[in-house]
Amino acid sequence: MAEADAELHNRLIYYVLPTIIVCYITFRWCGFKKAKFQAFLCNLVCSYVHNKFCKKEKTLLFDQMKNYEKSRSKTHAAFTILEIGAGSGMNFKFFPPGSEVTCLDPNPYNEKYIIDNLRKADNNIRLVKFIKGFAENMPDVPSDNFDAVVCTFTMCSIRRLNDAVEEIKRILKPGGHFFYLEHVAAPKGSWIRYFQDKLQCIWPYISDGCNINRETWNILDHSNFKEVQYCHFSASTWLAFFARPGLYGSAIK
Repeated sequence: MAEADAELHNRLIYYVLPTIIVCYITFRWCGFKKAKFQAFLCNLVCSYVHNKFCKKEKTLLFDQMKNYEKSRSKTHAAFTILEIGAGSGMNFKFFPPGSEVTCLDPNPYNEKYIIDNLRKADNNIRLVKFIKGFAENMPDVPSDNFDAVVCTFTMCSIRRLNDAVEEIKRILKPGGHFFYLEHVAAPKGSWIRYFQDKLQCIWPYISDGCNINRETWNILDHSNFKEVQYCHFSASTWLAFFARPGLYGSAIK
Protein backbone atom coordinates (compact mmCIF):
# COMPACT_ATOMS: atom_id res chain seq x y z
CA MET A 1 0.00 0.00 0.00
CA ALA A 2 2.86 2.40 0.83
CA GLU A 3 4.37 1.84 -2.61
CA ALA A 4 1.02 2.49 -4.29
CA ASP A 5 0.54 5.66 -2.24
CA ALA A 6 4.00 6.89 -3.26
CA GLU A 7 3.25 6.24 -6.93
CA LEU A 8 -0.07 8.04 -6.60
CA HIS A 9 1.61 11.02 -4.94
CA ASN A 10 4.30 11.26 -7.64
CA ARG A 11 1.80 11.14 -10.48
CA LEU A 12 -0.35 13.76 -8.79
CA ILE A 13 2.56 16.16 -8.24
CA TYR A 14 4.47 15.71 -11.48
CA TYR A 15 1.76 14.99 -14.05
CA VAL A 16 -1.80 15.72 -12.98
CA LEU A 17 -1.37 19.05 -11.20
CA PRO A 18 0.74 20.63 -13.99
CA THR A 19 -1.89 19.51 -16.51
CA ILE A 20 -4.66 21.08 -14.42
CA ILE A 21 -2.73 24.34 -14.10
CA VAL A 22 -2.02 24.53 -17.84
CA CYS A 23 -5.69 23.86 -18.67
CA TYR A 24 -6.87 26.50 -16.21
CA ILE A 25 -4.49 29.17 -17.51
CA THR A 26 -5.33 28.32 -21.12
CA PHE A 27 -9.09 28.57 -20.61
CA ARG A 28 -8.78 31.79 -18.59
CA TRP A 29 -6.59 33.28 -21.31
CA CYS A 30 -8.92 32.19 -24.10
CA GLY A 31 -12.02 33.58 -22.38
CA PHE A 32 -14.84 33.83 -24.92
CA LYS A 33 -12.68 31.90 -27.41
CA LYS A 34 -12.87 28.77 -25.28
CA ALA A 35 -15.23 26.88 -27.62
CA LYS A 36 -13.06 27.70 -30.62
CA PHE A 37 -9.92 26.54 -28.81
CA GLN A 38 -11.62 23.31 -27.73
CA ALA A 39 -12.63 22.54 -31.32
CA PHE A 40 -9.07 23.18 -32.52
CA LEU A 41 -7.62 21.01 -29.74
CA CYS A 42 -10.09 18.20 -30.42
CA ASN A 43 -9.15 18.10 -34.09
CA LEU A 44 -5.46 18.24 -33.25
CA VAL A 45 -5.15 15.50 -30.65
CA CYS A 46 -8.33 13.43 -30.20
CA SER A 47 -7.82 11.13 -33.16
CA TYR A 48 -4.25 10.40 -32.03
CA VAL A 49 -5.38 9.77 -28.44
CA HIS A 50 -8.15 7.40 -29.52
CA ASN A 51 -5.85 5.42 -31.79
CA LYS A 52 -3.08 5.32 -29.20
CA PHE A 53 -5.10 4.30 -26.17
CA CYS A 54 -8.02 2.20 -27.45
CA LYS A 55 -7.45 1.31 -31.10
CA LYS A 56 -8.23 -2.37 -30.58
CA GLU A 57 -11.51 -1.72 -28.76
CA LYS A 58 -12.58 0.92 -31.27
CA THR A 59 -11.94 -1.46 -34.16
CA LEU A 60 -13.96 -4.20 -32.46
CA LEU A 61 -16.83 -1.79 -31.79
CA PHE A 62 -17.10 -0.56 -35.35
CA ASP A 63 -16.73 -4.08 -36.72
CA GLN A 64 -19.99 -4.74 -34.86
CA MET A 65 -21.54 -1.78 -36.66
CA LYS A 66 -20.37 -3.00 -40.06
CA ASN A 67 -21.76 -6.47 -39.38
CA TYR A 68 -25.08 -4.93 -38.37
CA GLU A 69 -25.12 -2.79 -41.53
CA LYS A 70 -24.50 -5.85 -43.71
CA SER A 71 -27.31 -7.76 -42.01
CA ARG A 72 -29.83 -5.11 -43.04
CA SER A 73 -28.32 -4.12 -46.42
CA LYS A 74 -30.99 -6.10 -48.29
CA THR A 75 -33.34 -3.17 -47.65
CA HIS A 76 -31.33 -1.13 -50.21
CA ALA A 77 -31.83 1.97 -48.06
CA ALA A 78 -28.87 4.08 -46.93
CA PHE A 79 -27.49 3.25 -43.48
CA THR A 80 -28.36 6.23 -41.26
CA ILE A 81 -26.20 7.24 -38.29
CA LEU A 82 -26.50 9.92 -35.63
CA GLU A 83 -23.22 10.64 -33.88
CA ILE A 84 -23.58 12.35 -30.51
CA GLY A 85 -20.61 14.48 -29.49
CA ALA A 86 -19.15 14.11 -32.97
CA GLY A 87 -16.22 16.38 -32.18
CA SER A 88 -14.01 16.75 -35.25
CA GLY A 89 -15.42 13.70 -37.04
CA MET A 90 -12.63 11.33 -36.04
CA ASN A 91 -14.92 8.29 -36.33
CA PHE A 92 -15.98 8.77 -39.95
CA LYS A 93 -13.26 6.48 -41.29
CA PHE A 94 -14.79 3.60 -39.29
CA PHE A 95 -18.34 4.01 -40.63
CA PRO A 96 -19.75 1.74 -43.37
CA PRO A 97 -19.24 3.20 -46.87
CA GLY A 98 -22.25 5.08 -48.17
CA SER A 99 -23.63 5.90 -44.72
CA GLU A 100 -25.71 9.02 -44.18
CA VAL A 101 -24.50 10.78 -41.04
CA THR A 102 -26.09 13.43 -38.85
CA CYS A 103 -23.79 15.03 -36.26
CA LEU A 104 -24.93 16.43 -32.92
CA ASP A 105 -22.49 18.55 -30.94
CA PRO A 106 -22.83 21.54 -28.58
CA ASN A 107 -19.77 23.25 -30.07
CA PRO A 108 -20.57 24.94 -33.42
CA TYR A 109 -16.87 25.38 -34.20
CA ASN A 110 -16.58 21.62 -34.70
CA GLU A 111 -18.64 21.76 -37.90
CA LYS A 112 -15.69 23.05 -39.95
CA TYR A 113 -13.46 20.16 -38.84
CA ILE A 114 -16.27 17.66 -39.42
CA ILE A 115 -16.58 18.75 -43.05
CA ASP A 116 -12.80 18.60 -43.54
CA ASN A 117 -12.47 15.14 -41.99
CA LEU A 118 -15.45 13.85 -43.94
CA ARG A 119 -13.50 14.50 -47.15
CA LYS A 120 -10.41 12.81 -45.73
CA ALA A 121 -12.38 9.69 -44.74
CA ASP A 122 -12.90 8.98 -48.46
CA ASN A 123 -15.58 6.30 -47.96
CA ASN A 124 -18.53 7.97 -49.67
CA ILE A 125 -20.18 9.10 -46.44
CA ARG A 126 -22.71 11.91 -46.74
CA LEU A 127 -23.18 14.52 -44.03
CA VAL A 128 -26.91 15.09 -43.80
CA LYS A 129 -26.90 17.75 -41.10
CA PHE A 130 -24.92 19.29 -38.26
CA ILE A 131 -27.09 20.00 -35.21
CA LYS A 132 -25.87 22.26 -32.41
CA GLY A 133 -27.44 20.69 -29.37
CA PHE A 134 -27.33 18.31 -26.44
CA ALA A 135 -28.20 14.63 -26.16
CA GLU A 136 -30.54 15.14 -23.20
CA ASN A 137 -33.08 16.92 -25.42
CA MET A 138 -33.13 16.53 -29.21
CA PRO A 139 -36.40 18.15 -30.39
CA ASP A 140 -35.06 18.57 -33.94
CA VAL A 141 -34.53 14.81 -34.32
CA PRO A 142 -37.60 12.73 -35.27
CA SER A 143 -38.46 9.50 -33.46
CA ASP A 144 -37.67 6.10 -35.04
CA ASN A 145 -35.30 7.78 -37.47
CA PHE A 146 -31.80 6.20 -37.32
CA ASP A 147 -30.34 2.75 -37.86
CA ALA A 148 -27.50 3.52 -35.44
CA VAL A 149 -26.44 6.05 -32.83
CA VAL A 150 -22.74 6.43 -32.00
CA CYS A 151 -21.22 7.91 -28.85
CA THR A 152 -17.48 7.80 -28.06
CA PHE A 153 -15.98 9.49 -24.99
CA THR A 154 -19.06 11.68 -24.63
CA MET A 155 -21.33 10.03 -22.05
CA CYS A 156 -18.92 11.11 -19.32
CA SER A 157 -19.87 14.76 -19.85
CA ILE A 158 -23.62 14.48 -20.50
CA ARG A 159 -25.32 16.18 -17.57
CA ARG A 160 -28.50 14.12 -17.46
CA LEU A 161 -27.35 10.80 -18.84
CA ASN A 162 -30.58 8.96 -18.02
CA ASP A 163 -32.53 11.45 -20.15
CA ALA A 164 -29.97 11.17 -22.95
CA VAL A 165 -30.21 7.37 -23.04
CA GLU A 166 -34.01 7.62 -23.31
CA GLU A 167 -33.65 10.15 -26.14
CA ILE A 168 -31.24 7.83 -27.95
CA LYS A 169 -33.74 5.01 -27.70
CA ARG A 170 -36.52 7.30 -28.99
CA ILE A 171 -34.70 8.33 -32.16
CA LEU A 172 -33.51 4.83 -33.09
CA LYS A 173 -35.57 2.76 -35.49
CA PRO A 174 -37.08 -0.43 -34.02
CA GLY A 175 -34.19 -2.88 -33.87
CA GLY A 176 -31.68 -0.02 -34.19
CA HIS A 177 -28.32 -0.18 -32.41
CA PHE A 178 -26.63 2.22 -30.01
CA PHE A 179 -22.82 1.87 -30.19
CA TYR A 180 -20.67 3.38 -27.42
CA LEU A 181 -17.09 3.53 -26.16
CA GLU A 182 -16.38 5.44 -22.96
CA HIS A 183 -13.99 5.88 -20.06
CA VAL A 184 -15.70 4.90 -16.81
CA ALA A 185 -15.19 4.49 -13.08
CA ALA A 186 -12.66 1.95 -11.86
CA PRO A 187 -13.85 -0.88 -9.57
CA LYS A 188 -14.70 0.24 -6.05
CA GLY A 189 -11.85 -0.41 -3.64
CA SER A 190 -9.11 -0.01 -6.27
CA TRP A 191 -6.47 2.68 -5.91
CA ILE A 192 -7.47 4.17 -9.28
CA ARG A 193 -11.07 4.52 -8.06
CA TYR A 194 -9.79 6.15 -4.88
CA PHE A 195 -7.93 8.71 -6.97
CA GLN A 196 -10.90 9.20 -9.33
CA ASP A 197 -13.20 9.95 -6.40
CA LYS A 198 -10.75 12.52 -5.02
CA LEU A 199 -10.19 14.13 -8.43
CA GLN A 200 -13.91 14.32 -9.24
CA CYS A 201 -14.43 17.39 -7.04
CA ILE A 202 -12.41 19.55 -9.48
CA TRP A 203 -12.24 17.50 -12.69
CA PRO A 204 -15.56 18.65 -14.25
CA TYR A 205 -14.51 22.29 -13.93
CA ILE A 206 -11.28 21.84 -15.88
CA SER A 207 -12.50 19.28 -18.42
CA ASP A 208 -15.75 20.86 -19.64
CA GLY A 209 -18.08 18.81 -17.47
CA CYS A 210 -16.40 15.41 -17.73
CA ASN A 211 -17.11 13.01 -14.84
CA ILE A 212 -14.08 10.83 -14.22
CA ASN A 213 -15.83 8.31 -11.94
CA ARG A 214 -19.16 7.75 -13.70
CA GLU A 215 -20.55 4.20 -13.51
CA THR A 216 -22.05 4.37 -17.00
CA TRP A 217 -22.87 0.67 -17.12
CA ASN A 218 -25.41 1.06 -14.31
CA ILE A 219 -27.44 3.51 -16.38
CA LEU A 220 -27.31 1.22 -19.41
CA ASP A 221 -28.31 -1.79 -17.32
CA HIS A 222 -31.39 0.04 -16.05
CA SER A 223 -32.38 1.52 -19.42
CA ASN A 224 -35.36 0.39 -21.48
CA PHE A 225 -33.28 -1.09 -24.29
CA LYS A 226 -34.27 -4.60 -25.33
CA GLU A 227 -30.69 -5.85 -25.15
CA VAL A 228 -27.52 -4.35 -23.65
CA GLN A 229 -24.04 -5.85 -23.96
CA TYR A 230 -20.64 -4.38 -23.13
CA CYS A 231 -17.04 -5.22 -22.30
CA HIS A 232 -14.81 -3.53 -19.74
CA PHE A 233 -11.22 -2.83 -20.80
CA SER A 234 -8.12 -1.02 -19.63
CA ALA A 235 -6.77 1.66 -21.97
CA SER A 236 -3.08 1.52 -22.78
CA THR A 237 -2.01 4.71 -21.01
CA TRP A 238 0.12 5.33 -17.95
CA LEU A 239 0.07 9.15 -17.93
CA ALA A 240 -3.74 9.51 -17.79
CA PHE A 241 -3.96 6.46 -15.54
CA PHE A 242 -7.14 7.73 -13.88
CA ALA A 243 -8.94 7.47 -17.26
CA ARG A 244 -7.66 3.97 -17.96
CA PRO A 245 -10.87 2.02 -17.15
CA GLY A 246 -13.06 1.81 -20.25
CA LEU A 247 -16.27 0.33 -21.58
CA TYR A 248 -17.48 -0.45 -25.11
CA GLY A 249 -20.54 -2.21 -26.44
CA SER A 250 -23.99 -1.80 -27.95
CA ALA A 251 -27.66 -1.68 -27.02
CA ILE A 252 -30.60 -2.70 -29.20
CA LYS A 253 -33.96 -0.97 -29.25
